[in-house]
Amino acid sequence: MTRVNRYIGAPVERVEDLRFLRGRGEYVADLAREGMLHAAILRSPVAHGRIRAIDTKPALAIGGVYAVITAAEIGAVPRIPLRLQSSPATEPFCQPVIARDRVRYFGEPVAVVLADSAALAEDGVETIALDVEELPVVADRYISHRQETLLFEDAGTDLAMQFTAIHGDADAAFRGAEYTRPAHSACSATPHYRWSRADCSPNGMPRRGASACTTKPSRC
Repeated sequence: MTRVNRYIGAPVERVEDLRFLRGRGEYVADLAREGMLHAAILRSPVAHGRIRAIDTKPALAIGGVYAVITAAEIGAVPRIPLRLQSSPATEPFCQPVIARDRVRYFGEPVAVVLADSAALAEDGVETIALDVEELPVVADRYISHRQETLLFEDAGTDLAMQFTAIHGDADAAFRGAEYTRPAHSACSATPHYRWSRADCSPNGMPRRGASACTTKPSRC
């Protein structure tokens, strides 16, 4: 019998452990190239807010800081596509790779400092003056469904996608059941499931890199 998914409940061999334990692994911090720059990211200190101003001049005044990149320098900011359940209906809710006028989660990238060293890049991040007007937080689907605070105002709603599915004759099944009781379920198996942008957290970012590393999966 062939198992559909052989990874669930089974140990997965880590092929990279031997070289790292023997000191033969190579991390991103070990790399050195001619003219290589180091990056540090300024991230949002609030979960939801409107960006009033970003003053990058103090960072640029530091010797060894090459550039400070914000959405203004990029122009047309790319959006992160959804890997699962992607459809034209979800396009208005795709998260930009860097915040322009609004931040929608704690830690969202706001600016990137490029410098001759990692320490100088971090110093540059510390000097950037970020003025953010805090907005009401949309922390779960219940708050989101009230439609009182829209994360993407252009979309006009926080409801990104709605599914309705019917399978079998539910009324006949209940009529013939020996015992019934009322219950409330909040999972994707319910006949009517509502999914909003606030129900999903952004993809995690690894704190350090290796030549064979993976990022944490997103949670919905």
